[in-house]
Amino acid sequence: MPNKIEYFGIKKQKQRAQELVEAQIPLWQQIPEPKLRLEIQDLIDNHNIKASIVLNGNSVWSLNRIMGNLNRIIKVGTLYQGDKPRYYPIGSMLKIPTGGQPILSKYFYDFLHLCCGSIAHFNIHGWISQYPTLEHFKQFFRKNENGKRVIEYIPPWKTDAKRIVEAIEMKLFPLDSYIRTNVAKKK
Repeated sequence: MPNKIEYFGIKKQKQRAQELVEAQIPLWQQIPEPKLRLEIQDLIDNHNIKASIVLNGNSVWSLNRIMGNLNRIIKVGTLYQGDKPRYYPIGSMLKIPTGGQPILSKYFYDFLHLCCGSIAHFNIHGWISQYPTLEHFKQFFRKNENGKRVIEYIPPWKTDAKRIVEAIEMKLFPLDSYIRTNVAKKK
């Protein structure tokens, strides 16, 4: 079955994305999905494509957008700007921050709850209240809400998401990444 690509965004962005895909990847219908996902991701990042590209029903994610947002989170140390957010309870279990502007972008939040084994926690504020600091964020990547390391949760065909999570892990856990790489080379 041939690949199917859909474009979402404003008309100009969608048209530009479609033209770039057709010009840069002329036989995209016949390329295996795992390989095509990486080619589209490179296209998105190299040409700063703003339209969302959906391949066979699943988004192709920008490595640059997510890593740029991660660098900002690491610099600040929290997923909110400013002081510690205040919380107000919703029911007996959930609390939502009431102050501060999220540093975690909507794009990164969508990636986390759609690809990384996390529930949406109602909205971005609910997600941040569950993982407010860089340390909480690191713990999530070590063990997501399904009890797995995030990289192990992502299916093999979702190569764009795997590439992003590998880059996130290298940034969050540089020593672990160094050890894993060197042990793999020795085998």
